[in-house]
Amino acid sequence: MTPDALLRDLLQAGIEPGLTPDGENITVPAGRLTDTQRAAIRQFKRELIERLQESARLTTELLAASMRACDHWGDSAEAREQMRQDVLATPHHLRADLLEHLQREYGRPRHAD
Repeated sequence: MTPDALLRDLLQAGIEPGLTPDGENITVPAGRLTDTQRAAIRQFKRELIERLQESARLTTELLAASMRACDHWGDSAEAREQMRQDVLATPHHLRADLLEHLQREYGRPRHAD
């Protein structure tokens, strides 16, 4: 098993791993892991943490891009919340493509110099 295969396995099982606030450990819903999954998480802990950090960064960028789209269309607070919920419901493996699309259509963030 590879770290990516493990992450896919967890997500397909409805287990969405997260990170502790200090970013040093992985969290999962209590009682959901099989012994095999638990052992694989221990084996690939560092790689999983890196992937979860990248996923969090991607989600943050995706939410910002989706709000730029809402700004473009003058969406209401309700529409903005629905967009946020839709983004968070987007499967992880599709988020990079969605971010690319939104950045192409609505631009990248402007950084202060």
